[in-house]
Order: sequence, then C-alpha cells, then structure tokens
Amino acid sequence: MLLLRPWVTLLHELGHALPAILFSAGPVAVRVGRAQGAGLAICKCLKIEFSLRRGNEGCTMYILENGKNWQKLLILTGGPFVSILSCLMSGYLLFGNQATHLWVEVALVSWFCANGLVLLRSVIPMRLRPTESFPDGPQSDGLQILYIITGKGERCE
Repeated sequence: MLLLRPWVTLLHELGHALPAILFSAGPVAVRVGRAQGAGLAICKCLKIEFSLRRGNEGCTMYILENGKNWQKLLILTGGPFVSILSCLMSGYLLFGNQATHLWVEVALVSWFCANGLVLLRSVIPMRLRPTESFPDGPQSDGLQILYIITGKGERCE
C-alpha cells in the first residue's frame, strides 16, 4: 500500500487539476511528494512534478482570478470525486464475484485502501500535518469547502 500511495495521490490531484484547467487563468501545476523543481510539462496548461519521497503529500496550484464559489467548489471536489470513483471501481472488482488471482486481489485491496485513506484525509474538515510548503499545515479539501459554503473562517490556500 505504501508503494501505491504516491500514485493514488497523483490521481487525486489530477482530479483537482482537470476542472482547474477549465477555470484557471494560467497553467496548472500538480506536485506530488517532495518538491524538486523539475517537472514534466504535459501540455501548455499542465505541469506535473512527481516524487516518491513523501508521496502522501500533494497539491494542485492554479490561478483563479475572480473565481466564483461554484468554480472553487468544483475544483475542490474534483480530487475526492476521483478518489471515491477509484474506490468504487476497485471495490466492484474485489467484491463483484470476479474470479481473480490472489496477487490481483492483493493489489486491488491495496489500491482500494490507499484511495480510501486519501479520500478520508481529504474530506474531513481539518488541518493536515505541516509540510515544508505549508508550515501551518495545509487545509484539507473538506475544510476549504466548509469555508466556502459557510463564508466563515480562514481564506482558502
């Protein structure tokens, strides 16, 4: 499961990146793991920086000038939506009476659990563990969504 964590985080962050590409005023950057400075430019609008070190950390950076709350909500819910979709798909393959080999089941259980952890960590309204990029701890997607819906609290990062 630890080996899958950076890949699951990348998938989650790409869930944020797709709506961000639609609504942002500039390029979107996805970072997973420790910042290294070098990245892969997928196209003019998307750059991905990926590292296996600290693969459970990820962020999607974009510029949303004069963005509406519904646009922010779509971007914020994109990651959890992809995570829950991945959980449902792997759960269906696991529990849907599909005849698979043991090693496939082990991989599917690991994928299911890793996505489930990313999903829970992102939807619970809280501050996550501090990182180099966010010394006060980044806000979870759920906390940012709560701030947008209620109009109270801190400004979203």
